[in-house]
Parts: sequence; C-alpha cells; structure tokens
Amino acid sequence: MIIKRLTMHNFGIYAGTNTFEFTHEKPVVLIGGMNGRGKTTFLNAVLLALYGENSIAYKESQYRSFGQYLRAYVNKNDQTNSSYIELELIVTDTTPETYIVHRSWNALTKRTKEEINVKRDGLVDSFLTENWALFVENIMPSALSGFYFFDGEKIAVLAADDTDVQMKESIRSMLGLSILDVLKNDLLRSQRRIGKQVTDIQTRKQIQELRFEKDAVIKQLSEIDGQVEALQKEIEEKQRDIDQLYRKHKAKGGDIVAQRNDLFQKRSEIQADLAHVNDELVLAASTVLPLTLVKDLIQKIKLQAEDEYNDLVLRESTEQIEMLFDDFVSQNTVSSSQGKAFIKYLKDRTASGQEPPIYELSNHALFQANNLIEHELDDSIGSMKSLLTKKTQQTKRLDELDSYLSFDINEKELTEISFQIKCKQKEEMDLRVHLSSLEKERAKVNSLVISKTAEFNRNVEEYLENAEMKDDASRMMKYSNIALNIIDEYSIELQKRKTSLLAETITSCYKKLANKRNMIHTIIMDAATLEMSYLDGHGNTVDKNSLSAGEKQLMVISILWALAICSKKQFPVIIDTPLSRLDSLHRTSLITIYFPEASEQTIILSTDSEINNDYYGLMKDYVGDEFTLKYDENTMSTTINHGYFREVQ
Repeated sequence: MIIKRLTMHNFGIYAGTNTFEFTHEKPVVLIGGMNGRGKTTFLNAVLLALYGENSIAYKESQYRSFGQYLRAYVNKNDQTNSSYIELELIVTDTTPETYIVHRSWNALTKRTKEEINVKRDGLVDSFLTENWALFVENIMPSALSGFYFFDGEKIAVLAADDTDVQMKESIRSMLGLSILDVLKNDLLRSQRRIGKQVTDIQTRKQIQELRFEKDAVIKQLSEIDGQVEALQKEIEEKQRDIDQLYRKHKAKGGDIVAQRNDLFQKRSEIQADLAHVNDELVLAASTVLPLTLVKDLIQKIKLQAEDEYNDLVLRESTEQIEMLFDDFVSQNTVSSSQGKAFIKYLKDRTASGQEPPIYELSNHALFQANNLIEHELDDSIGSMKSLLTKKTQQTKRLDELDSYLSFDINEKELTEISFQIKCKQKEEMDLRVHLSSLEKERAKVNSLVISKTAEFNRNVEEYLENAEMKDDASRMMKYSNIALNIIDEYSIELQKRKTSLLAETITSCYKKLANKRNMIHTIIMDAATLEMSYLDGHGNTVDKNSLSAGEKQLMVISILWALAICSKKQFPVIIDTPLSRLDSLHRTSLITIYFPEASEQTIILSTDSEINNDYYGLMKDYVGDEFTLKYDENTMSTTINHGYFREVQ
C-alpha cells in the first residue's frame, strides 16, 4: 500500500484546503514543522480516513463520542463549520488499484455525523462505500496500525513502562492470539450453559470441586495482582512526597546553605570589580570629561578661532601679494600706480570685514579644539555611560547576593526536613522489599493456577471419555473441552513458532540500530508469558534496567519494526516526532538504517531540531518528497510549503 495524496479541508489547524501529494519513488517523505504546527494532525487525519470510529487516535482520545471527536477537528476560520479529508491509496496485493476515501462532516447542528464516499480506480463504488470498515480491516487491520503509524513521544513513554502490557497486547494481536481468546471464551460460555445438563452427578460434583479450587487460586492470583498494583501506587505516592520534601528543602534555603561559600566568593569578586569600575570613573573624570559641561562654549570658541584663522590667512595673503607686486615693478619697466591702487583696494576690502582677534589660537591649538569637539568629548561621555551601566549591573548583582546571604535560614527546620526525607526514603525501600516479596508469591500462585487448571482439564477429559453420550449436551461438553485443549495446545505451538521467529527478527533489527552491539547478543521470548529476556555473547542475562533511555526506546522501535516485518504486510510507515529523547548516535542509526528500510514509503513528521541540517544530509539520498508546515499567526492556521525547512538550510 502506498499513500499518494492526503487532502484536508478545514481540518484541525489546517484552514481551507491543503493537499499533500507524494510523487517521488524514494522511500522517505520528510514533513517538517515546529511543535503545534500540524504534524500530529496529519497522522490523525490518515488514521481517521482509513478507520473512522476504529481509529486508534480516537480510541485513545478523551472524547466520549465519535461526533465530539469530529467536531473538535472542525476549523472555523471561514465560518462554514464544515470539514472533510480525502485519502488516495494504491493497493498492490495483486494488480495495482487506486482507492480514494472521502469523509466529510460539519458542526452546524448539535449532532455531528460523517458521510463517507469511496472510489475505486476513479469510479464511485457503492459496495465499498457501505462496507469500507470491513474492507480496510482485510487489507490493513486496525490492530496492526500501531506497528506502522506511531508517535515517537508515545514510544518513549512505552520504553519507560516496566510492565510492557501494551507491548504484549500488540504482540498477541500480531500472533493472532486475540482471535483464539475470543473463541476460547465462547466455548467456556457454552460449557457453563450446558454443564448443568451432565447426568453423572458424582463425577460432575468432583469436577465442580476442581473448578472451585481452580477458581479459588485464580481469585488469589487476582488479589495478589491487586495488592501489587496498590503497592506500586503507594510507592509512587511516596516518591511524590519525597519530591515535595526536596522542593520544600530548597524553598527553605537548603540550596543556599550548601552554596553559601560560593556566594561569598562571588560577592568578593563583584566588590573588587566595583572598586575597579569606580577607579575608572575617577580616571575618566580627571581628563576631558568636565569640559562636557561647557561643550557649547568650546564650540563657540572653536568657531571664533576658525574665523580669526581665516582673517589671518587673508591678511597674510594680501601682504604677500604686495611684496610680489613690488618685486615685479622693480624688475620691469611698468607703471605702478594702477597696481598700488588695486592693492590698496584689496587691503581696504579685507580690513572692512574683519574684527579684532580675541583668542589668536595657534594651528595646533585650533586642531586640539576641533578634535575635542568632534571626538574626545563624545568618546568620554560614551565611556562614562558604559562604566555607569556596568556599575549599576554589578551593584544590582551585589544587592541580590546580599539579599540571598541575608536570608533568615532556619537550619533546624532544614535538618528536620532532611530527616523526613530519609524516613520517606526508608518507607519507600520497605515498600519495594514488600513488592518484591509479593511478586515472588505471585509466581508461586501462578504455578498453582497452571497445575490446578491442568488437573481440572484432565479430569474433564477422563469424565468425557467414560461418559455415555446420551444427548446433545454431553456431546457438546465433550467436544467443547476437546476444542479447548486443542486451542491451548495450538496457542502454545503457535506462540513457540511465531515468538521464536519474532525474537530472531527483533534481535536482528536491534543489532542494526544499536551502537553497543556486543551488549545484547540474543533476544529470547517466553512462548507462554511473552516476556522478553536479553542475553549477552556468553549467554548471561542482561538486566533491562541497565539499558539507557535511548537504548530502551530503540528496543521498542526494534520490536515494532520486527512486528511489521513478521506481519508480512506491506504498508506505509508514519512516524511522528521520531527522534524523541535519543542521543546523536542513536539518531544516526535510525536515520541511516531504519528510515530507508522500514517500508516502501516512510513518512517522517519532524521538527528542525530532530532532523537538522546534519541529519538531513545523512538521509538526503533516501528522501523523495519534502514539505514544511508554515504557521500564520494572523490566521492562526497552517499551510503547506514544498521543501524541508529551506529557510534554515
């Protein structure tokens, strides 16, 4: 199966009509977007288009009805209050066929109901429209969708779950055991219904006693399970109390007491820095800074001095002209009367516009005055402002430190809180010891349940073998027990065969992804309990708690990968926030190994911090279609751009 197109109209954060079209043949599709920009909405839209009310996204949501779930996704920007999604698929089990699933609804009335329309190869198919849920369960069961469409954050949570209940349910679904459980429950109900009709009262009484014994130990096992669950909750409460005491210890100044010496050291450093700043302020005040008070007067002096300098230059020029003219007259036989008249005119003209000099500054003094006005005064003011700003900041930090050091810390109260923390920690440890004891007791009771169940079944078989089949009720009891035994044996054999293959596949997938490949050499799975054990190269058990958070997450991804492989179904893989809580080495493994091999089409929904430029470069050869989700603050909606975060590349 390949997804060719997804269209969303007024769906969630997507206002108007937005379409993803997947045209490239490379296996990886990159859809980038910051948090809250519509990545999870894309995943939920695919699940909704495929499964409707059977979508795992709806089942895991907090909505009490499917109508409420649909209404929650109606984007009301264009005031139409109507939405639709349309998914185009190519299914290639035999010959390629194209399916288009269209689901539409609105929020115009209190009751919201969807309409579905299905096309096959471009033509409306009324049968598929009415029976799409049945059809999609045949080609891609909803129970398997969690193996192919999953959220990286949920994987991280699943990896931290010590109970593995959800993972075991997924494994049982893949193995097909859930169907056998339904059949077994139906047969048991049939037995209870016809058990009253068995004619041999004595034998029936013995079987009934065995049944009571079996039910009693099953009840005992259930009670122990309840005690285990209660203890786990109590341990969690103790941990919350300890965390609260730690916060109280911190609020009462516990951290300040521990850091007091460091705070005194920082205070001394700041005081020394302040003294240095004050020295620099005094030094700045001893130079040209005071002249800033008379900057306007200095400006006037400079202008007057420049005028005086220009007048001086003009007078000297006139005198020089007169001297040159006298030399010219003495060396040439020319009349000097007209030249002297011109020189007199020049002198008179020059003298008429001049005023008596006041300052008579030299060239050097005039240069100094100009430099003072143009540069030195402004530089001095800027330096002084910088120093005053620094002084203000350091003074503020000093006041903060003084306020910390002046806290009235009740060390007696802190000691009491520390004592309470130790007591709570001891209580938590005692609870954990009790929990360990209960778990051992549970193992014993569970063995007793198995033995009592086997004894009950054996006696039922003996009774049925010797009983005369006089009526239909007796025959039904016999054959139903035979069927139950066959189901039990078949379940065990099925689990042995499939769990062995599944464990080998998980081992192979994990070794491809893990960096410390020598740590876990083999993964084995108990055929009865579906418990997994990790073995090193010497056959020794590796403690699950020794795995890092990233390694646990890789193990869950390896299990999902293996489940998808063992299901022998070729479906797209969609991963939301794929690299959550993984370090760089584990991210590289997923990018270069898992993403290209996970499926024929792997759609990655990522932020720019998960798959950044470096990781993008590692996976570029496998990437076909690329999109970026852009959010508009004005319309509060997301649109689709081609390319993966081009603005940061």
